[in-house]
Amino acid sequence: MSTTSRRLETLALLQTHPGISAPTLAARLGVTERTARRDIAQLRELGYRIDGSAGRDGGYRLAQGRAMPPLLLDADEVAAVALSLRTAVGVEGLETAAVTALAKLTQVVPSQWQTRLTALTDVQAYQGRSPRRASGDVLVQLALACRAGEAVRFRHRPMGTADDRAVEVQPYRLVALRRLWYLVACARGADEWRVYAVDRISQAQPLGIHLPAPSPPDDAAQLVAQSLAHGRWRHQVRVAVHTSGDLVRELVDPSVAAVVDTGDECELQFGTNDLDWAARWLAYLNLELDVIEPVALSARLRVFGQWLAERY
Repeated sequence: MSTTSRRLETLALLQTHPGISAPTLAARLGVTERTARRDIAQLRELGYRIDGSAGRDGGYRLAQGRAMPPLLLDADEVAAVALSLRTAVGVEGLETAAVTALAKLTQVVPSQWQTRLTALTDVQAYQGRSPRRASGDVLVQLALACRAGEAVRFRHRPMGTADDRAVEVQPYRLVALRRLWYLVACARGADEWRVYAVDRISQAQPLGIHLPAPSPPDDAAQLVAQSLAHGRWRHQVRVAVHTSGDLVRELVDPSVAAVVDTGDECELQFGTNDLDWAARWLAYLNLELDVIEPVALSARLRVFGQWLAERY
């Protein structure tokens, strides 16, 4: 192969085989060890940080540098990146960057991948009416804080209020659910993990410290779903459903309601501020059910049923 092709192949081997030795690298490339070492030196001059260790167990590996060198991606990796860029929603300030990054990717991929990539660029992501948008800067700061285990201070506006307040938390995970972003974190002095909607967060700043926090949840995504279903709602609803829990789970998003098995049947448990919405949603499920609580929901279901009968 040409010198350029050989060095690109060297980069690919370094990415896929961290710690590869000079003899193995030379054998894979079909060159002498001296040539392989010369290629490593040339790649270092081009800005790639390649660490090397001597000895029987030594070898070369790519390390983090100060600049972003070119990446080598295979066809599946290109497809994954392109699809992610095309459907990037819910993050304010990153839409333009996603479009330009996709354009650059389309220009440089091999011709045999163009058809595949063009098909993916035709995918459209519907954002819906008045989408809630998380700030790109805030999202990056929170992601870095989660990765470093570093406490962060931000302004947070609770749902249903117009004013925000300063909060200091120990972050744990960012979770994307239904095209929205949520932060699982423990507030200073608290003894439980909470869920914060990232679109309600502003002015995130790392504190450079670690705040005391309880053991992290086993499943952050499940905690977010449970928080949305059972959060600080005006009404907590329990409904007995006369069918198996497995069937109901196929119909119900876990972030809307929890399904609890009760023998051969199950319960639906969820929170809401609007019992009329709950009545309409339960009717939409088209399941045999009885209201356990609140009693007022039974009355709303009867009113809704009477309206349907009179209307249709």
